[in-house]
Amino acid sequence: MTRSPPAADSYQQDSIRMTLENADLWKSFHTFGTEMIITKHGRRMFPHCSISLSGLQPFANYVVMIDMVPADGFKYKWKKEQWEAAGKAEPQPPCRTYVHPDSPAPGSHWMKQPLSFLRMKLTNNTLDQHGHIVLHSMHRYYPRFYVTQADSPYTICWAPFQTFSFPETTFTAVTAYQNPRITKLKIHHNPFAKGFREGGTHFRIKRCHSNRSPPPKKATPDRKTLCNSPPGLQRMPLSSQSVQTERDTASTQTPLKGADLSAVAAEQDPSESLLSEPLELQEYDYSCEEQMVPASVPYQCYRSPFLSSNHAEPAQT
Repeated sequence: MTRSPPAADSYQQDSIRMTLENADLWKSFHTFGTEMIITKHGRRMFPHCSISLSGLQPFANYVVMIDMVPADGFKYKWKKEQWEAAGKAEPQPPCRTYVHPDSPAPGSHWMKQPLSFLRMKLTNNTLDQHGHIVLHSMHRYYPRFYVTQADSPYTICWAPFQTFSFPETTFTAVTAYQNPRITKLKIHHNPFAKGFREGGTHFRIKRCHSNRSPPPKKATPDRKTLCNSPPGLQRMPLSSQSVQTERDTASTQTPLKGADLSAVAAEQDPSESLLSEPLELQEYDYSCEEQMVPASVPYQCYRSPFLSSNHAEPAQT
């Protein structure tokens, strides 16, 4: 059977009264099914829990805490644009309680201004060592608030306490948003999501990436194209036949006469004479396939000159 908190924006027990500050924001999310992201390192809630207290004794010390209670005994899945029950809920991890950083404080302090649990984080890491609230993904929870009259958090177990909860704060823990309407609401209302709005930094970067055309592919010439290319652009194997062919081609070219050389020299800019001089290419004959290998040298023992000068060998008779 589904356990739901009492339906009221403000909840009163005895003389203490608690009011949910951002109730309208919670209701706008609750209409479509609120979702909260949980991560390994912990993620803050949005909307966050903000409450107001009244009816406390001004000079008595109180400790204010919060924990997460399973809303029912089912596990859910997002199917056909709606949430459906997908079986029995997994065993819940040990319950953790988040103590408000101002605790303990006198009643006058708690009633002075609204209380925010903005720093509280939700995680799916069961081995978390940072005090975050551990939840299961695809399960529903709602926050439960505690108000205890105590002088220290260590004496809470023996002190009377009162609990408060609100139905519009029920949410489904997820690792990624499933309902696109919830995503739009988060972007619209969350002040830390300005970059995802139209005109924001993240929006502009995403639009630039989507409008950017892919770079043109470079044409890779195939083997046929290389074979049909002009002879001057083909790679010629360096062999004796190619060298002989180059010699024959050079001998058939008509040499320039002296008058022609002088005309070319007259038109040439003197400043470019060093750069325009033809380089003399040395021709090597690769026709000989044999290589000259130095002959083997007999091994000679190395003798230090210091030893030879101080320790001279006796002369042979």
